Order: sequence, then C-alpha cells, then structure tokens
Amino acid sequence: MPDEEFSHNREIIKAVEVNSADRKENTSVINSFQRSTHITLLLAGFIILLLLAMYVIFLLPRAVEENIKDSNVNQIPPLASVTKQTQSSEFEKAEIAETTNKLASDTPMDNTSQLADKNAAEALLTRLIELESLLNKHSVKKWAAEEFAQATEQGRIGDEYYRRQQYSQAITSFQDSIDQLQILQERIQPTLEQALARGEQALIQGDQPSALQQFELAKSIDSTNLRASNGLQRATTISQLFALLQRASSFESHDQLQQARSTYQEAVQLDPLSNEASSALARVNRKLANKEFKQLIATGYQALQEGQYADARAAFDAAKTLQPKAKESAIGLSKVAAAIREEKIANLLFEAEHFVQLQQWQQAASSYEKILAIRSTHSIAQQGLIDSKNKAKILEDLKRALDSSDQLHQAKVLKRAQQVLATVTNLDTPGTLIEQSSEKLQQLVRVATTPIPIILESDNNTEVTVYKVARLGVFERHKLQLRPGSYTIVGTRIGFRDVRKTIQVTPDSKNSVLSISCEEPI
Repeated sequence: MPDEEFSHNREIIKAVEVNSADRKENTSVINSFQRSTHITLLLAGFIILLLLAMYVIFLLPRAVEENIKDSNVNQIPPLASVTKQTQSSEFEKAEIAETTNKLASDTPMDNTSQLADKNAAEALLTRLIELESLLNKHSVKKWAAEEFAQATEQGRIGDEYYRRQQYSQAITSFQDSIDQLQILQERIQPTLEQALARGEQALIQGDQPSALQQFELAKSIDSTNLRASNGLQRATTISQLFALLQRASSFESHDQLQQARSTYQEAVQLDPLSNEASSALARVNRKLANKEFKQLIATGYQALQEGQYADARAAFDAAKTLQPKAKESAIGLSKVAAAIREEKIANLLFEAEHFVQLQQWQQAASSYEKILAIRSTHSIAQQGLIDSKNKAKILEDLKRALDSSDQLHQAKVLKRAQQVLATVTNLDTPGTLIEQSSEKLQQLVRVATTPIPIILESDNNTEVTVYKVARLGVFERHKLQLRPGSYTIVGTRIGFRDVRKTIQVTPDSKNSVLSISCEEPI
C-alpha cells in the first residue's frame, strides 16, 4: 500500500509542478499534500511494524523449531525463502536487511530520524521535479540529452529507494541528480548565447542550413528570444540577400553608384539587421555624397567666374549641407561674398563718378560713403568723399551769398561772400557750377564795393552828418562817394527841429541830388 501510494503521490507532485502557473501556489499545494502523506505513511508503517513484531514473537520461534526437527528435509527456512524470493534486485535485498534491523531494534528515536529523512527526501524530490520541468522547458534533450538522461536515472534510483522507504539512500540519489541538473541549468544561458553566436556567424558566411539549425536550437531554449526569432527570419532570406549584395558590389566596383545604392537598399529592406548590407549602403551613400560635393564645388566656381553670384552661393551652400566641416564650401562662400563686395564697390564708384560729372556733389559724397562702409581703406573713395563734400559746401555757401546779395553793404555779409570767393580760388577743378556762381558773386561784390557819387544840398546853416560815414558840417552843395547800401543822413540847427532822411544808394543812384535843411523853428 505505501509503495502504490508513493508512486501515485509523485505523479501528483509532477503534475502540480508542470501545470501550475503560480510557483507559490504549487508549493502550498505540495506542502499540504505532503503533510497528508506523512500521516498516512506513519500509520501504515506503524501497522507493518506491529505485524512484524507479532510474527517475530509468536510465529518465528515455532518455524525455527519445526525446521530443526525436520533437519533431514532439504528445505530452506521461511525467512531464507523470503530472502530468495526478494533477490530480484538490489533494492529488495536492502529492504530485507533494513526490515530485519527495524525488527531487532525499533525505538521512538529511530522513528523520528526516519521521519526527518523522509521529509528531507521529499523536499529534494520537489526540487528535482522543478529542475526537470525547467530543463524540459528549455529543451535540454536537444543540447544535453545524455547528461540529462544520467541525471534523471539518478532520480529514478532515488525513487526506488524512496518507495522502499530507504530514505537516506533516496536523499543521496536525489541530491546527486539535483547536482547534475543544476549543472545543466547553469548551462542554459551559455548554450543559448553559443547557439545565437554560431547562428549569426553562419549568417555572415551565408551558411543557411547551419544558421537555421542554430537559431532553431536557440528558439527552443528560449521561445521569447528576439535574436533567435530575427535570426530565423533572416536565415530564410540569406540566399536572396547574398545575391543582392554580390550584384550591388559589382555595380560599386564599376563606379555605378546609383545602381549600387538602389541594390543595397533592396538588401537592407530584405534584411534590416544585416550589418554588411547597412554598412555597404552607408559606404555608397558617402561616395555619392563626396561625388555630389565635388560637383557642387565645381558648379559654384563656374557660376562665380560667370558673375552668377546667386547660383554660386546656392551651389556652395548645398555643398556645405552635405559636408558641414569641409573647408572647400566655406572658401567658396567667402569668395562669393568678396566678389559681391567688389562688384558693389565698382557699381558705387561708377555711380559716384557719374554724380561728379553732373556736379551733384551731395549725391557723389553719399556714393563714396557707401563704398567706404564696405571697404574703409578704399583710397579713391576716401579722396572723392573729401573733394565732394568740400565742393558741395562751397556751392551751398555761394548760393547763400547770392541769396543775400542785397545785404552786401553790411560788413559781415560782404566778408562772408569774400571768404567764399577765396575758397573757390583754391580749387583745382571747381566745375562749371561753382565757377558760374563764383563769377556772379564776384560781380555783386565788385558792385557792392564800388562807390557811387551822390550830391547833397543844404542851406549852409544846417550841420549835416552821414551816419557811419562822415560829419560834413554846413554847406550849400557837397558831393559824396558812397558804396551801394542804405544810409541815414541827419541835419541839425540851433533853434530848429532836427531833420533825418534815409537814402538807398544803388548803382542807378549815380549823381542823385538830396536836399537836407532844418527849416522848422522850435
């Protein structure tokens, strides 16, 4: 009964271990079952021991006595007969010896030790079943079938010992089996990595059968392994991949880079994980980029030479986008900028010279200033700016003097006009506008500085004074030389009211007669 019950119990433990999704719940179920089994086995063991004790006390002495009396009969004693019948295996012999020992001395202390061994054996059995299940899950029979068979055989021997209630021997066998299974458990990950590495090497070498074999092994060890899944998928297309790589390599060697790139792209799409395909595509892309870069640089310089600065700049900018750190594009852009500056300076210089010819000195000065804003050391612009500003000022001063020519009789106004005329004489090429304005002002200055004869008449009793000119005294007729301008003449006489008159002397006033006498008595 205990043997059948144990075998049944182990099957239950295995079923619980394999099918349960929750390890903690499995352990709880096994422990509960073990406790029930312990109680049942203890009761069964106690009954067996009781029966054996009764046999030894009451039946065995009679059997021995009968055998002695019947010594002439060649018959094996009953106990020997039992032993012979149980010699079918090593386990049965061990069982008889152990049973005899138990019958000779069976104490409570022995029962306690046996129970402890039994519990230990069952705990090891649970661990053994877990390891077997784990290794089967990782397809151990595909990569360590012989070692796994040896380990499980040790477990089977332990089962036999356990069924015979030889718990100490069962513990030894179970532990041996567990040790071997743990060694296999430690080999799971290295075996997986080895299969993956071999599969990937086979992919590189184009060995499809080996790649499939290794990745299928890896997949069986770890069904969720992404490298294994990807490897299997890649292995199915490896022949097509190598054909594409070979064709693309031929295009590349003949410098047919566009066709090579297109073919390498097909290879990458077929196997995105192929390092060879992706690196080859990157290499061809770099070659195409270099080729395009050189072409853009050449285009930029051609456009620069033709004065197509916008096109040149666009070409150099595109080259810089392809290779940001390349010096060629930066140099090209700097040359475009320099050419644009030179062209702008040339245009402004032409503009300035045009304004000089038109004697539009303000506009000419503005053009020269724009040139100097681009290049401050431009000597022609520097001198042109000074000359233009000077002539523009002189022309403005001449205009102002001409506008105030009616005030030339005033000393300050006359002095300013004469100073302007003096600056004109210092010019090497004053230009027709300045010359004409200068001549006109000179004429006005000459007129303003040429005295006009004026005749004054009086009563010979009136003191006559021409303010800011002279005190004339009394007279009947007096001739004066006065510059054009406004004059105030005052006549005074004792006992008479003063007389004040203002005259405007102009070139047309020559020999004009003015009478001034005090005639109103006070």
